[in-house]
Amino acid sequence: MKVTSVKLLLTKSIGMLAFCLVASLFTPGENCSWAATQNGANEPWKGTYVQMLERGEIRMGVPYDRTIYINDKGVGRGISIELASGLAGWLNKAQTQQLKGRPLSVKIIPLPRDQLLKNLGDGNVDVVLGDLALYPALPNTKDFIINEAKQTNMEVLVTGPASPIINSPNDLSGQTVYGAKNTNFHLTLSDLNKTIRAAGKKPVNLISPVGTLDGEDLLEMVNDGLIPFVIISDWKAQIWKSIYTKIVIHNDIATNDKGWIGWAVRSSNQDLNNALLAFYKSDSFTQALESFRHKDYQAHLKGLKDPTEKNAWQRFLSMRPLFEQYGTQYHLNPLVIAALGFQETLLNQSAVSKVGAIGVMQLMPATGNSLKVGDIHQLGPNIHAGAAYMDQLMRKYFPGIQFDGDNRSLFAVASYNMGPNNVAKARELATTLGFDPNEWFSNVEFMMAEQAGLEPMIYVRNAYKYLISYQLKLGLIKSIQP
Repeated sequence: MKVTSVKLLLTKSIGMLAFCLVASLFTPGENCSWAATQNGANEPWKGTYVQMLERGEIRMGVPYDRTIYINDKGVGRGISIELASGLAGWLNKAQTQQLKGRPLSVKIIPLPRDQLLKNLGDGNVDVVLGDLALYPALPNTKDFIINEAKQTNMEVLVTGPASPIINSPNDLSGQTVYGAKNTNFHLTLSDLNKTIRAAGKKPVNLISPVGTLDGEDLLEMVNDGLIPFVIISDWKAQIWKSIYTKIVIHNDIATNDKGWIGWAVRSSNQDLNNALLAFYKSDSFTQALESFRHKDYQAHLKGLKDPTEKNAWQRFLSMRPLFEQYGTQYHLNPLVIAALGFQETLLNQSAVSKVGAIGVMQLMPATGNSLKVGDIHQLGPNIHAGAAYMDQLMRKYFPGIQFDGDNRSLFAVASYNMGPNNVAKARELATTLGFDPNEWFSNVEFMMAEQAGLEPMIYVRNAYKYLISYQLKLGLIKSIQP
């Protein structure tokens, strides 16, 4: 992935990348306005904290991330929005004499996840925020002051409505827990399993990573009863509990978090770091966290159904030979076709939409006729047509592209949902901004959200969760038993 400067990002993204959050001196956190920044204001610059106050601006680099920052069709959302607002309001009060009546803004500059420290070192931003332990370290880390948010550095066990009752770690005997990549919980489980084995009991199994699902995905699966246990950073679990109201956080079953959240500044900006530390210890920081809500994200959630529930599983097994046949024929993951069918209709061939889409794969009659695979009112031709259409979209609009892993199937699902032209535009924007245009998760999906809102991102992720559910049920994802 190429390294892209903030100047290039702003020049080529037509004002979509950076927004300026301005907090009023007298009403911090209120009357904030968003506006596209001017390109000329984003030349590399390595000023002191005093000079930042004179400029009236602090540039905060943040990663695209569903918890930290996401652009929802031109509107920035995520915890960084609330923190920037809280920081701007706090600094406007704390630095009244230095500001001399000028309002100070904290400008959010979203960047590819692995380019935060590079842009900080180059002077394109003044501070970066994120789960910094997960990013590749630079050889010259002495050039940075990196801060760990010690109030939120634990990984915790989270359960949901389908989970067995857990009163102590020993109750996890014989159970399987799930964690996103980079989980540190296997160390805790390793010690626990020594004790459990010594007592003649079954050890705890750990599955991590779970495909390419992130912690937010796993929380939703626990909340909706698709998996019983997840291991996740406590700060992230606490934030999403306002959305996933069925989860229970077990703070007594925890370990140190390998991917703590924090911030970094250049080593020459110790005075800026001191100001950030003071903000971090203030009530304003706590209030900023508490004011963060996912109401806009929640509006798009429809809830997950369990594809391995008895009746749903029987439908899947009866159709599996068709998914296998046409997935193989059209170079698609058969389970992705099944997951898409479950997403569309819960694998119901009798389903007919309000606009006339037919069967498991919800195809319009004209589309089915054009594919010449038979009557899509029948199950076999319907699944055949769905797979053929997914393949047609990829061959016509993305010819010659070598997608790794399940990405060809995922881009086909996205095109099925939002149309291939929209996906192509998102790939172009991803290339412009330094993301991988051939990787859907954490890359093109964020560009699609900028262009079309959160719906397509959630749609593909839900289909992928159903894929993972099938793989888990079929034993295709193995545990890494400590």
